[in-house]
Order: sequence, then C-alpha cells, then structure tokens
Amino acid sequence: MKTPLALPIVSLAFLLAACPRANEPPPVDITAVNYTYRAPRSVPPGPTRFRLVNAGTVPHEVQLFRFKLGISPDSARALLALEHFPDSLADSGGAVLIAAPGTTAPEEIYADLQQGQVYALVCQFRDSAAAPKHDRLGMFAALQVARAP
Repeated sequence: MKTPLALPIVSLAFLLAACPRANEPPPVDITAVNYTYRAPRSVPPGPTRFRLVNAGTVPHEVQLFRFKLGISPDSARALLALEHFPDSLADSGGAVLIAAPGTTAPEEIYADLQQGQVYALVCQFRDSAAAPKHDRLGMFAALQVARAP
C-alpha cells in the first residue's frame, strides 16, 4: 500500500527534472552559416552556456578554446588566420560542439568566463577529403570576455 506522500514526492521530482534551472544563464548562440560564424565579439564574465546553431547547408563544428592571457582579440584573429600557430599560445582545455545542417547541437558548453580572456571559435570540418578545412575558408572568430555590465 502506498503512503499518501509517495505520489507527491515522485511528481515533484519529475517536475524539477523537467523545468529549466532558475539560475541558469541564457545561452550564447554561435550560429554557423556555411563558412562563417555569427557570434558576439564579446560576452560578460561569469557562468556562460554556449550552443551551436547550424543555419548552413553542410555539417559544422565549433572548437572553443582559450588563448593564453595577454593575447588581444585582434592578435587572436590574426593567429587563427594562419594555417598553424604555436600550441603554446592556447590553454590546454577546450570543448567541441557539432551540428548537422539546419539543426542545433544537442549538447552545450558551460564555462565560467573571466574578464580579459579571449576564446577562439574554429571549424575544421571539410566538405570532402580534397576540400580545404572550413577555417581556411574563413570559419573562425575570436570572442573576448569584457567587463561586467
């Protein structure tokens, strides 16, 4: 025999799992449109969620990684335009999101951003084995963590 409290506890647990968390920050959308990203050039510091929206006609990824402190957004963009740059200029951590054409990646990247950091956004997919990587077609960007509003 069930106790009178059993049903409300199960219902409450289901309700909490189905609702978004109240303190969760809104997502920062990185939109892939064929061989470019539409993304903010700067974001405020603090807990941040990134998601990849693929509005293009081919699969895309976003590799998100942080440059070492002291590298400006302009320097970061110049480095990303090179075919190769020294690994020593980037921190060792990072994450990747992948989305098929016309979809949003089912996963998100969560990061606690600190003022002054600069992040790279890069897609290194190819449309075929002989095709250039998407970043060689211009699919890269730099994102700066600005001062809090």
